[in-house]
Amino acid sequence: MKKIYFLLCFVTISTFASSTDTIAVFSASVKSNFKKYVSLSNKAYTTKNYEKAESLFDSLVENSLKGTHFDDFSFKRLGKSRIQLSAIDKPILLVTYSSWCIMGKGEIPALNQIAKEYKDKMQIVVVFWNKKSEMKKIARNFDSDIMVCYANDTEQKDLKAISFLKRTFGFPTSYLIDENMELVDIQKNFVKPENKVNMKKSLDFYYNKFNSGLTSLIVNDGFDTTRMAGN
Repeated sequence: MKKIYFLLCFVTISTFASSTDTIAVFSASVKSNFKKYVSLSNKAYTTKNYEKAESLFDSLVENSLKGTHFDDFSFKRLGKSRIQLSAIDKPILLVTYSSWCIMGKGEIPALNQIAKEYKDKMQIVVVFWNKKSEMKKIARNFDSDIMVCYANDTEQKDLKAISFLKRTFGFPTSYLIDENMELVDIQKNFVKPENKVNMKKSLDFYYNKFNSGLTSLIVNDGFDTTRMAGN
């Protein structure tokens, strides 16, 4: 099995978690379960048991986080006003990055293609853990159908999202959220070595990586799940 390396940032979560009478809240579930996960995961990585580390992450998501009510985080948009996730009336693919992370050459084109194909069915939101000045250049590469946002430690309104997303699951990471703000899945976006991979292969790789998770986000007869790499 190929080794997959994730960029993870493990710290103590200090932000308070909200609660609801009807469904567990994402941040509360993270706060309750993440400390144990980090302990076990760190042991797995220390012994280079990457398969175990991956299974621990999958177990955390499957048993503790899926089905929780995703917090109504807000983010600053490039050139526009701040947006609350609850204001988006479609399923959301939330992808987090940082400007200094090296993206695959086909990663942004793949997201742009998916955004165009399914713009009436879902909304892609890309969040950079950066200041505006640090992400403006790369943000220009995203299609206008993608909502490009940013968040950083200097903004009080960003601190909760930073605590429960950036400082827990690291980046790049994808969060699939349905139209009722229920968390459908979390996927770590592993980096694939691409030194000799051409644009077509890279585009197909990332298209299928993102597209594979969308079948659980959108139930629609017109949703395309048949495109495979190389087609």
